[in-house]
Amino acid sequence: MVKREGMENLLLRYYEGDTTEDETILVEEWLEASEENSRIARQVQTIGLAVDMAQISSRLDVKKALEDVHRKMERKKVNRYQVLFRGMQRAAAILFIPLVISWSILYWSRDGQEIQMMEVRTNPGMTTSVELPDGTEVVLNSSSLLRYPSQFADDKREVKLVGEAFFSVAKDEKKFIVGTLNKSKIVVHGTKFNIEAYKESKKVQTTLVSGKVSFSYVNNGGRNDVMMQPGQKVVYDIVQEKVVVEKANVDVETSWKDGYLIFRNTPFEEILKSLSKRYNVEFILKKASLKQSSFTATFTKQRLERILEHFRISSNIHFRFVEDGDVNAERQVIEVY
Repeated sequence: MVKREGMENLLLRYYEGDTTEDETILVEEWLEASEENSRIARQVQTIGLAVDMAQISSRLDVKKALEDVHRKMERKKVNRYQVLFRGMQRAAAILFIPLVISWSILYWSRDGQEIQMMEVRTNPGMTTSVELPDGTEVVLNSSSLLRYPSQFADDKREVKLVGEAFFSVAKDEKKFIVGTLNKSKIVVHGTKFNIEAYKESKKVQTTLVSGKVSFSYVNNGGRNDVMMQPGQKVVYDIVQEKVVVEKANVDVETSWKDGYLIFRNTPFEEILKSLSKRYNVEFILKKASLKQSSFTATFTKQRLERILEHFRISSNIHFRFVEDGDVNAERQVIEVY
């Protein structure tokens, strides 16, 4: 039996095509040993495109790259997992942390010039960080998507976000614009702020840590702008097309990016939503009265079971992991009562 650390190293070499015949057999037997192993393998496959894309030429010859891969496949038989990785400059695969950062390149013409776009996605329950071409740092939360160009235009820096992210925007004369749901957008020059814009929530929430931003949103067919000050939070209701500006607890709103969960008199439903994002689980609240409860707590990097135990001991709240026999289910269901 290969130890965990040994399997990690073995898989790194396996996906780069550097394993011996015996090692290849060992890895493939592990992949076939369980559905969980196969699920992890499918996730790891997509990481093959995350090969220092930011350093690849903006004139990447995709056709030639594909031809090179096809030639290698014809010269030597390779298995279905290795095909995606051969011919790549470098591939980094972390097996036991099922994080997938998928990068894609899209091309279209604008004024006769070819434009390259990058796309980063995070798996449920995972976070990652990205540095944009201008030096802006972005931390992406669970189940989020960020799309941006490999080089910004001369007049503005613009990205698209679905999900949640924390931005530390590099100072520049060019405006930095984050477009998100329902044509809403945040316009900044140099600042730090958090945006939460998941499709299922039907809301866009922006918390400003420092600097100034303008929140622009659609209302009755027109466009309105709200200037924000540090420590403020804007909540945009997409359905009603209304905006509420309120004082924010910055530490609570942004703690996720540092691996913490901070709650300050936070409604229990909101706590469950945060835990759902962090641990990729689905909570079913069976006791309606719990919706009225609020809690204050700080969790660092505890396992979910430890956190749930905290609520059980302190507040007599019980949790039951639902087993439905579906090994392909993407999320664990937990009943709360």
